Amino acid sequence: MTEFSTTSRQVTPFKYRSRIREFSEAFTTQVAAELQKRRDELISPRNAQKFSHGRMWKTKPTEHGDDTGEMQAHSFELLSRFDDVVNHNLAKLVEARDRLVEGLMAQFQASLYQTISQSTEKSGNTVVVGPEQSPAEAFLAALEMIEFGIDESGEVSLPQFHMGREAMEKTIADLEAQGPEFTERVDKVKAEKSGLARQRESERLAKFPPAWEGDTL
Repeated sequence: MTEFSTTSRQVTPFKYRSRIREFSEAFTTQVAAELQKRRDELISPRNAQKFSHGRMWKTKPTEHGDDTGEMQAHSFELLSRFDDVVNHNLAKLVEARDRLVEGLMAQFQASLYQTISQSTEKSGNTVVVGPEQSPAEAFLAALEMIEFGIDESGEVSLPQFHMGREAMEKTIADLEAQGPEFTERVDKVKAEKSGLARQRESERLAKFPPAWEGDTL
């Protein structure tokens, strides 16, 4: 659950305060829109929630116990050189916006993957790659531990894999080097997981009463 917001503060001797406010709002809007776009590349907008007040929340109790979360503040400092302002170097504004987005996204990604790591370690749903284990075998082991989901269209939602650039390139190269036997093993796991996901969804839907004839959404 994430929400992006940006704030800015100006200490200025200039008298055009209304123009300063308009610029600040426009700059903030652009940054927020770009952050939203970048966040949606990592997390589906369907899984994003916003809080109108408060900083903490508590999840539904599970076999691993209750869990309480709290908002994390991310900050990034920008400095504007006096000469750039005096010389009306507008390109610096674009550079500043891009640096701000990159800085906040770096913090967001670190926080996201740290949260995922803590969750998987707590549940024991982890794969340890040994020195003799290939990335392809680690990929298959991870696939065997993941439960597939069903999206809002009723289709099986396949898991996403996130890695660093070097690890991703190495894994893809190793997967492509595997023979048809390995591909059959992957396809078998995907078929079994997809069947289980559909079964769970059918059991979930069976808990709800049937719709009245003629009902429309």
